[in-house]
Amino acid sequence: MKLRLTSLLAPVSLLLAASLLIGQEATGPGGEKSVKPGINERFLDPELKVDDWLKRFEVESRETFFERHKVVESCGIKKGMAIADIGAGTGLYTRLFAKETGPDGWVYAVDISAPFLKHIVARAQQEGQENISAILSPENVTPLPANSLDMAFICDTYHHFEYPKGTMDSLLRALKKGGALVVIDFERIEGKTRKWTMGHVRAGKEVFRKEIEDAGLTFVEEVKLEGLKENYFLRFRKE
Repeated sequence: MKLRLTSLLAPVSLLLAASLLIGQEATGPGGEKSVKPGINERFLDPELKVDDWLKRFEVESRETFFERHKVVESCGIKKGMAIADIGAGTGLYTRLFAKETGPDGWVYAVDISAPFLKHIVARAQQEGQENISAILSPENVTPLPANSLDMAFICDTYHHFEYPKGTMDSLLRALKKGGALVVIDFERIEGKTRKWTMGHVRAGKEVFRKEIEDAGLTFVEEVKLEGLKENYFLRFRKE
């Protein structure tokens, strides 16, 4: 089978240790400071219980699960595309993308959590999806080959980027010319957004959009989906 966890168990342990060290130092490439230290601590736990997160992520009450098919349709995926699901979590969108790209396409499930990635690999093997690679990533960059992606997808994960500049610089390199970036994240509006989100998400849509544009991507549009009330959907392109 083509399916693989990059790398397997022993290398994964080494990469996880490296990402923990990066988090402790709270610096990224070029001395970039963490914008929200500790936000990913739970996901760096090697004993993370995936079943607990399945109950939170893959439930009808979660907008991005309920609207998953409309989200995928709005991404404009074509057969044979190479896609990176950044912060893949339990692999919901990884699996959906793998179906859409077909056997000639490829999906990279990228996450900082080894338990999540092992779950994605096991689920893909169970369902016979052979066009998936699981990549354990450090917190400050995405280790993807240059000019390898037709699309990068970041769903409810951008606000978890401790080092947004380093992460976005690496994604820009990984995207092909004309490649797309889709970002779905939580609205953060004073007086409207619920208290938990205000405390958890460090900034609103305008700030995140500017950070992404400053990284060198061009804003294309905001896609409006009826079922997304607490989330927004932004599309960018690499010129």
